[in-house]
Amino acid sequence: MKECIEEWEKEKNEEIAGEVLRCFKEWAEDIYFDDDEQRLKLAREVWDHSVSEIMKEISEVLGIKNRDDFIKLKEKYNLTMY
Repeated sequence: MKECIEEWEKEKNEEIAGEVLRCFKEWAEDIYFDDDEQRLKLAREVWDHSVSEIMKEISEVLGIKNRDDFIKLKEKYNLTMY
């Protein structure tokens, strides 16, 4: 998981954001869209807020503002394969 975060810290763009999300999935992280916060979240954010800022940034970079955006993102970056 640490290498996912390190990758994001090196460079922040759409391509890297997709790679980081795939990396999170490889580490068995659950990614979902939070309707209240209107952003992507990792399930671990319930007890580990250290990734919250990263997920906010990734949501912003990818332009995820609603559930439909999230569904398109899952298909684009093949996040359902993990």
